[in-house]
Amino acid sequence: MTTARGEPRIEAYIGASGSGKGVSIARRLKELRPRRLIVWDPRGEYAEHAEPVGTLPELVRRVSRAGPRGFRVRYVAGPSVKLSEAFGLVCTLAFRSGDAVFVAEELSDVTSASLAPPAWRQCITQGRHQGLHVIAAAQRPALIDKTLLGNCTYIRCFTLRYREDRAAMARALDVDEARITELVTTYTEGTTTIRFLERDFRAGKLGEGLIKLHR
Repeated sequence: MTTARGEPRIEAYIGASGSGKGVSIARRLKELRPRRLIVWDPRGEYAEHAEPVGTLPELVRRVSRAGPRGFRVRYVAGPSVKLSEAFGLVCTLAFRSGDAVFVAEELSDVTSASLAPPAWRQCITQGRHQGLHVIAAAQRPALIDKTLLGNCTYIRCFTLRYREDRAAMARALDVDEARITELVTTYTEGTTTIRFLERDFRAGKLGEGLIKLHR
């Protein structure tokens, strides 16, 4: 599944560590079943969805040579890699390849409130012309590039522990901060219950929901 050119599709999953972002994105990828998938995977969390590629040249080769059969690749940067430069190159590759799903994890590692790397900004402001479907994740929304939140077509928000993060998401979702504060993850014997708030900007709908995980 890919996004029609000209149709924006930018999704953000925001929440503290362990709050449900990864579970939600994994379910979303299973739903989409993309034939062409690139994952910026700094924590190595997407082994179920894409094959690991350890170097940027190899990533470029895999994508450029894939042809009609598509590709499902994830780049896991090594300890000696400068993340900001590598992220810029992966963003450029995702944009140029087009007609793909691009998952960008841990955005606070590579963007800031006042800075969006040019290649990332291109993905989220012009990616629709390339048929690019962006799925982004971050733990600290107050610390990431605001262009993302301003261009999202869908946002799902989970537990946030810092007040500045809750305030940032209240603005992004256009709700009272109290609605964000109410989002908690609870644990009972054998079950984790995750609460989230979501807004679909294209449909003009605000909703809330639960994810139950059984251990």
